Amino acid sequence: MMKASNWWVLAAAGAVIAGAVASPTIAGAVSSPARAAQPTRFGIHNAPSSINFLRAGSGAPRGIFAPFTNCPLTNPLMQESLGSDFTGCSAGDAVSGTIQIGPVIVPVEHPVTAQFAVWDPPGASSEPNGNQFTGGILPPANGQELVDSPENVPGGLLKALGCPSSNRQVEKLCRDAVLPGETTTLTALAESAGPITNFELSTWTQPIMIQLINPLLGPDCTIGSLDNPIVLNPSVSLANGFAEYPPNTTRYPNLVVIAVPNTSATDTTFSAPVVTGCGLGGSANIAVDLAIDGSDGLPSASGSNSLVLNGNFYIADDFAAANQARQLLSAFRTGGN
Repeated sequence: MMKASNWWVLAAAGAVIAGAVASPTIAGAVSSPARAAQPTRFGIHNAPSSINFLRAGSGAPRGIFAPFTNCPLTNPLMQESLGSDFTGCSAGDAVSGTIQIGPVIVPVEHPVTAQFAVWDPPGASSEPNGNQFTGGILPPANGQELVDSPENVPGGLLKALGCPSSNRQVEKLCRDAVLPGETTTLTALAESAGPITNFELSTWTQPIMIQLINPLLGPDCTIGSLDNPIVLNPSVSLANGFAEYPPNTTRYPNLVVIAVPNTSATDTTFSAPVVTGCGLGGSANIAVDLAIDGSDGLPSASGSNSLVLNGNFYIADDFAAANQARQLLSAFRTGGN
């Protein structure tokens, strides 16, 4: 009963689309005034893409860096990233796909864009295999990791409630929904339920919850919650390979853009919990929650759900000994020339 296109983070050989909010609290990182000053929650839906890492009037990133419109390169934390390790900007867009929750399969109808930065702070641990992603993820300064839109739920509110209903409170909602001035449309929108973890380029973990939107359901109707989220573990296919686009190697010898076009992120392992908070208050909420759960097969166990998102993904990686964020910012402004 949910829509996939705008809900998830995609990562592919260093190319990432983020469907949710990442906390800037980094395990193993030393404290600093810059880090302490960062907010703890991000996430703005339905907002236009914006450029917050460039000074006013400097324009959008150019050339091979054009996808990276919202990377937080001027965040002071980026200046702390370890030399010769991974410092980069991720960008991507999902343009099609499907989401299946139990018996309901919904196609992706609206594109989603997402961006964030990856860095390795002082004090971050390093694995023996040379894993570079032991630092963390920084969202854009304006919180717009994810720019998405609510998606229509097939069958709308009446189907979600199982109308007509033998329950008096639920049946009242069924009748009210078709009154003049009301609507039977039901939309769904993803919200973060915790930070991105286990980031390994083509795999990651992301907890989310899904807001179900109709005036008769009130503002707090969600599938999952902060305490009991949907936990996604997508994996990006690298079957078609990826391309590297180096900028001017004399001016930027330690910088490369990696593009993974026409790939897919999938997950068939996640489970979907029950809904909470649906209705306009009082005891009716419990009845409405149970009605939606019963109509849509919630909770839905692992193996009954699937995610497929298709799109193009990019990362700009600088591995210089120092000043990686400064080099990236310069390259974005010049187009790498």
